[in-house]
Amino acid sequence: MVFDANYDDRRGYDPAFLRPGKLDGRVFLPTLGSKLAAQAAPLLGRNPRSFVLDYHHYSVVMHKVRRFAIYSAASIDFSHRYPIPRRKDVWRVDPRISADVQVTGDCYADNEFDRGHLTRREDLEYGPDEASALAAANDTCHWTNCTPQAATFNEGRQLWAGLELHILERAVEKNRFRAQVITGPVFSTKDAPVPGFPGIRYPARYWKVVAAVNASGKLFATAYVLDQRDQISKARAAPEVPFTPFKTFQTTIANIESLTDLKFTCGKGAARVPLKSFDPLAKARSADVYVPIAELDDVVLPA
Repeated sequence: MVFDANYDDRRGYDPAFLRPGKLDGRVFLPTLGSKLAAQAAPLLGRNPRSFVLDYHHYSVVMHKVRRFAIYSAASIDFSHRYPIPRRKDVWRVDPRISADVQVTGDCYADNEFDRGHLTRREDLEYGPDEASALAAANDTCHWTNCTPQAATFNEGRQLWAGLELHILERAVEKNRFRAQVITGPVFSTKDAPVPGFPGIRYPARYWKVVAAVNASGKLFATAYVLDQRDQISKARAAPEVPFTPFKTFQTTIANIESLTDLKFTCGKGAARVPLKSFDPLAKARSADVYVPIAELDDVVLPA
């Protein structure tokens, strides 16, 4: 399939995806705080206040200093998928922003890091036909959607990879297998440099916010943090036993907001309310609560 390099047909993340054709229940792209917005990489040749890169079914905003995505936000349909054989990924620089703010292949060579998708290729293997599904899947292989992740990060047996589908299977009606999934790194001044690349620091933690409509027709949203520091340490120590699972936690959307300088909102039309109002952990004593997830059944979902 020939890659469409002019990007004119990319519609990106759809805020109304959970309820097509309706104004209520929209889940908007995250809003950047003022300090974070000053670090967003602008699109070339356009309004300098334009930062959103639209792809098939998902959108990205890049950090011009850290050179990784601030977030990758995807509209995912788990019910209209095609069994697309996995081929060798072809990773691409996005010409719509400066190449200087994109970390490319050399950073992932000869070290413990994989080219880790933020929005997963498998999640976007859907569309009106197989060709459209393949185009969407291939679109996830942009360096803007990639971060250094320990080798086991995206394996299907890991909790992180199975969270979205598990949530939908437990909490929504079978004909509503749709979700808005927003993922990104936690940028910290304590992040360590990639070996051989002192100017590039890899994120130690990642976050995920998942929104869906439950069987009663009500919006809900959950949030998670994954910590890969133990995995990196074990990789560097060359352990004799296989890696243990990543440390995955359910947390509050309010905590993700404090970690990232992002605000998550939803609402009717242009009217916005905090998405954290629909978080089943919102009534926890502390906004920065962390609930360890040893098994998927540990996930707290709306009653």
